[in-house]
Order: sequence, then C-alpha cells, then structure tokens
Amino acid sequence: MYKKKADLQGSITVFASLSLLLVSSFLLVLLEAARVKGLDAYSRMQRTNAMESVFSGYDRDLFEQYGIFLLDGTYGEQDLQFSQINGRLQAVSQKNLRPAIPAQTWRSIQNFYQMDVADASVTGYLLATDYNGDPFRKMAVESMKAQYPAVFAEKLYENLQSADQAMTKAQQSRSAMDQAQENIEAAKEAQAAAAKSAAGESTGGTQQASTAAAGTPVENPMDVVKAFKDADILTLVLPAGSSISEKTIRGKETLEHRSLLQGNESWQKDGGWYEEVLYHQFLQTCFSCYGNNGPGDGALDYELEYIQAGKQSDRENLKSVVRQLLLLREGANFMYLQTDVAKQEEAYGVATALAAAVGIAPAAGLIAQGILAAWAYVESILDVRTLLAGGKIAWVKTAESWSSSLSGLGGLLAGSSRAKEQADGEDYQGYLQKLLWLKSERALNYRAMDLMELYAGVNGRENMRMDAMILTLRADISYETEPLFSEMVTIRKLKADRWEFSESVSYSYFSRQ
Repeated sequence: MYKKKADLQGSITVFASLSLLLVSSFLLVLLEAARVKGLDAYSRMQRTNAMESVFSGYDRDLFEQYGIFLLDGTYGEQDLQFSQINGRLQAVSQKNLRPAIPAQTWRSIQNFYQMDVADASVTGYLLATDYNGDPFRKMAVESMKAQYPAVFAEKLYENLQSADQAMTKAQQSRSAMDQAQENIEAAKEAQAAAAKSAAGESTGGTQQASTAAAGTPVENPMDVVKAFKDADILTLVLPAGSSISEKTIRGKETLEHRSLLQGNESWQKDGGWYEEVLYHQFLQTCFSCYGNNGPGDGALDYELEYIQAGKQSDRENLKSVVRQLLLLREGANFMYLQTDVAKQEEAYGVATALAAAVGIAPAAGLIAQGILAAWAYVESILDVRTLLAGGKIAWVKTAESWSSSLSGLGGLLAGSSRAKEQADGEDYQGYLQKLLWLKSERALNYRAMDLMELYAGVNGRENMRMDAMILTLRADISYETEPLFSEMVTIRKLKADRWEFSESVSYSYFSRQ
C-alpha cells in the first residue's frame, strides 16, 4: 500500500565547486580588507585615548591654584621620566585593545578589532619654559578667555597703552629738571667767578646784589626735590606704622638664572592685543600684591611686585615698584601741567625771579619747565602715598583734583600729606598693572612661573620644576594583530603574518593635533 520514500541525493560539478571556492575567497578577502580599514580607524582612536589618558594626569595643585593645565614630566623625581609616559601609553592602549571579558567562547570571538601594542615611545615634547615661556603664556591666556570678553579687554587695552606715553613724558620731565638745574648752577658759578675777579667784592656781596636784583629770596622747587631724592623712598611714601613683609627667596634658583631643560617640538607664536590683555588679567587674578590681602602661603607676599622687579625680597621688590610708580605718575602729572595755563604762568613767574637772580633772564622759559617737572614730582609723591594707603588716583588730573601748591613744596614732602582721592580713579593694583604692561614678555613669563615653583615648594613639592612641565607630546605608537578572514582563504594564503598599524600622534593641552 505504501512506498518507502527514496533518499534524497544531489551532486555538483567541479566547475561549480571551483566557482563557489572563488566566490567565498573573494568575499573573505573583502571582509579582511574592511576589517583592516576598521582596524586602522580603531587604532587612531585608541592612540588618541592613550594620549588623553596621559594628559589627564595634569598637575592638580597648579590647576586648583592657577587654573591652568600642565603635565609634570618628572612624576615627582628629579628628571623627565619618559619611561613612565611610555609605560602609561602602552598600558592604557593594551587595556583598551583587549578588554577583559567573560570566558565564554561566543563573547571572546565577537570582537574582530582586537589588537596588541607593538611599541609606544615619546619622540617630541614642548615644555612650559620653551621659547621664552610663550607656551605657558598661551596656556594662561586660554584659561582666561571665558572670563573676559573682547569688549571689556578692548577698554583695558586702551587704558594700559597710556603707560608708554607717561613713561616717555617722565623721562622728558627728569631731563627738563636736570637741564634747568645745570643752567642755574652754571650761572651761579659764572657769577662767583666774576665776583672774585672784581676788586674789593666778595661772594657775599654778589649774593646780596642778586637778592636785591630779584627782590625777596625765591625758593627753588628743584632744590627742594633734590634734597629729598636721596631719602629712603619707602619711608617717604608709606603710611606711618606700615609693616613690610620681610620674606626672601634665593635668586640663583629662579628660571632667569639657571640652566633650563629644553623641549624639541616646534612652536609658532600667535595672538595679538587681546591675548596680551588676557595674560595681564591672568597675572592680576592669580598673584597677590601689597595691600590687596594679608600674608599669603607663598614664598613671597608681594608677588606682582616680584614679577615687575625680579628682586630677592619683598622689601626690595616693593621699593623698586614704588620708584617706577613714582616715575609713571610723574609723567602723567607733567603731561597735565603742560595743559594748565594758570599753573604754567605761576611756574614762569618763579622761573623769571630765579633767572634774574643769577643773571640769565633769557633762560626763564627753560627754567619754568624744570619747575613744572619738580612740581609734577612732588604731586607724584602725594599720589603714591594715597595709592599705598588704599586710595584711588585719576590717571588724568584736573585743576580740582590737583593737590599740591608751588609754594611750600618742602613742607609737603617732609610731612604726611597725600593727594586727593578720586572715586573714579585707579587703585595701587591698577597702576601696578600699567607697570607690568611695560615689562618684556620673557620676564613676565619666567617670573610668574618662578612663583608657581615657589608655591609648590612651600607646599611640600621641592622637586617641582616648571621647565619640566609638558604642554605638548608627540609619540610613535604601533599596534599589531593577526589576519582573521584572510586565514580562511584556501586558494592562496596571504603573505602577511600580522597586520601592523604605526603612526606618530601629537596631543596638546591647547588643542588636539
């Protein structure tokens, strides 16, 4: 009734077998080619991950204190430790390339992109102190860009530029005073010589005649200034009872005076006025100065003064800054006097009397400029006293804000008189910023980094060196793996035993390169 179902049978020709073999081999080769392309992209990603892992070890102390990213290349030792960096690159890469997974076979074979690290070695590096500290400067600028928009920076830039003109005017003021004094002294010597040659006349008689010719004796403002110029400047301007920090450092250990480590990466300086302003704001934000806070936890209390002067003690730095600040205000005051007609006439009246007394009436105009310079100097002393006492002084003065009178200058200097405060003026730190604007970039960069080293030393990290702080690294990283799909090709084995992916990669705190 029922027939047994026959067994199914099939056959394939030799040509079909060869054709399938060719097709399967072709597909396997395509798969291997796609895998190689994926491996190449995967290796690039892993190199970046490895470099990011190294740079994630930035110096936390410096970041928290100053807001900048720097990688300590010494890792707490004396010299640069590239072996540790290489080891980190290899360890992180290997962990990412062959992550730990459960032992089940189906999970262990599903990742077609597993590789091994063949080599990882640093070939180039850029240090914070390279190129006169410009890489450090750029890092500081990057940290400030979010805080100070360009509109604010432009106003500050215009304000800071005025310092150049004031310093030029200050030199002209000092020159005018010296020239006027030389003319008066030369005239006095000529009078004395003429008196000696005249029979029966003495020097005293000549002086009486001069006094008679000039009327009542006239005080020479330039003599008043000369008498006080040799006095201790801090005693002259600091408020009574002021205390001065006596902290000191060892100057021979600073960046400007020792041999520095050198990186081998190239550097292209860029940036304009905006970056300059941001860097100065970084200095103002991160470092202390006289009067803005109490004793700090750094090696020096007057840090901005150190950046400006570079001396070994707080006292010497403050003294240097006060001298420069006096010169800055002197230039600004001298410029104002050139616009005040009433004060010029007053100075010319005194100059006429002095010129007549020594017999050089034609030189009254030149002497008047010397008197204006002396007047500007005395006003500047009063200005600096106000600034050091915590007050504010307007950059450009008016007749109402002018504080000194031409008569009685000696009394003003000998006493404790101060200039009038102006609510819309600038304080001591604002004027100190103008002085810093005049310093060279190299001095500003190295001295700021000196303070960072000193800060680390005070906080238990004596080996920390800013010339070992890395900002950019370049490394050669190689990965390798075995062929996978191509191993299944039976027609002809590929010659490659292992695939190797090697590339030089650069990474920086500024931007990924």
